[in-house]
Amino acid sequence: MIIEILKLKDFRNYDELTLSPHPGVNIFLGQNGSGKTNLLEAIHYCALGRSHRTSLDREVVNKQGQAGFAGVTLRKNGIRTDIAVKLTPEDPKKKAVFINRKRAGRLSDLMGHVQCVIFSPEDLMLVKEGPSVRRRYIDMMLSQLSTGYFVALQQYSKALEQRNALLREAKKTGQADDSMLEAFESAMARHAAVIIPLRRKYIALLGQEAAKIYASISGRKKETFSMTYDCCVQSDEHTDQILLSVLKSRRKDDIFRGSSTFGVHREDISLWLSGREMKVFASQGQIRTAALSMKLAQLEIFRRETGESPILLLDDVMSELDMTRRTRLLGEISGVQTFITCTDESDLEGCREKRSYRVSMTDKGTARIQEVSAGEQVEKESMDDIDFI
Repeated sequence: MIIEILKLKDFRNYDELTLSPHPGVNIFLGQNGSGKTNLLEAIHYCALGRSHRTSLDREVVNKQGQAGFAGVTLRKNGIRTDIAVKLTPEDPKKKAVFINRKRAGRLSDLMGHVQCVIFSPEDLMLVKEGPSVRRRYIDMMLSQLSTGYFVALQQYSKALEQRNALLREAKKTGQADDSMLEAFESAMARHAAVIIPLRRKYIALLGQEAAKIYASISGRKKETFSMTYDCCVQSDEHTDQILLSVLKSRRKDDIFRGSSTFGVHREDISLWLSGREMKVFASQGQIRTAALSMKLAQLEIFRRETGESPILLLDDVMSELDMTRRTRLLGEISGVQTFITCTDESDLEGCREKRSYRVSMTDKGTARIQEVSAGEQVEKESMDDIDFI
């Protein structure tokens, strides 16, 4: 999987940009705040229809523009596909996805076209942060592997939001609408029955792969890394019936709390080192090794499941890793198109097949990019035919 063209318009601090990336490693150098991460964010939008930094789409639209978009021309299995996401804060629909210049009917139509793995400094806290960080890790991965998972997750979240609204209203008035609660509980249970088996399967696969990578990076035979799925139900059989029964039994307590205390939105992934829970005792070095192992495991699962390497996005993480972990990471990106942001290119010493860019800001605060090192020659097709919207 290769991004041949990246195109932005009124996206963050980019007024307009057309870039033909290297098929290997692309390095974006510059000061913090210059616009390096915005390039990775644009690719993330084309993969998942959302930012990895904010839940508010309006934040990414250039203040000078009424609409912004990010688009890529992708080559996958020998086939070229144009993908674009248009963001219009003033439009009631706000977000539109275009596939080969035709507007997609649903956001789920985007899933699977561009697959990416992103590793940022925040991911180094996969061990220490709360369950939502680890759920986001697995949800982002599975949404790209399974459209059914993405749709189920969307529908579950909508039903959960509606149930929570009814719970808050019941807490305020002292009267519960049992029929409406049951309707939303049924929807939550139905979609959870899709989510849970896929989480169980892929967390197990990730755990196996991450354990091997951790052992290779750490070099410590006595340290055994493992991941376990803290599921809200113990079996994949009759999941919907079990979840529905528990939700009903907890209504009174949930009304008192004003929120749903049970379901897939409360699940977690526990991380263990030699049988001990890492968030309790792990050192900074062990945390970094675990986080890197989980991300590299995600990369390997994508390769195994799709037969293609995903796009790898590394956002300012090289300086956070010591030489051993950095070397292992650089070894894994062979054959993977990679986009890296950093302030010092020496952090990538030994990296071959790369192209370097300098990202800076103009006096007006807009980003500009200058190619510093071209790397090996890459064919460039005419930009005249590229028209995402």
